[in-house]
Amino acid sequence: MVKKKENIGNFRDLEVYRKALIFSNKIYRTVESYPSFERNNLVDQLRRASSSVYSNIAEGNANYYYRKEYDRLNTSIGSISECRAFLDMSVMQKYITKETYEYLDKEAEEIVKMLVGLMNRIERIEGEAS
Repeated sequence: MVKKKENIGNFRDLEVYRKALIFSNKIYRTVESYPSFERNNLVDQLRRASSSVYSNIAEGNANYYYRKEYDRLNTSIGSISECRAFLDMSVMQKYITKETYEYLDKEAEEIVKMLVGLMNRIERIEGEAS
């Protein structure tokens, strides 16, 4: 059975949305110092992936069906994982310091945990419907 939401919440009230938005802003500021030849590669990829995290959280939260929200949260996990991979390359290329890398990676890991928590909640709700 497809489980519908009783109401559509405001995605801006979600702590994980706010955290992902701030994370993306930090990524945008961080990549400003990357070499100009990375503008159409690593910089663009990091910006897009970090923007995908909060935008998919917002889109999923606004869906009428829990399963669609679940799918968008899963996409957000994929996007934050992309960010982490691009940060791996960034530190290897010495575009960022190890401290910046560790700080951003830790924030990304916190976002992943929060997303998994929301997905687990949806699984419980859908389990109750069956």
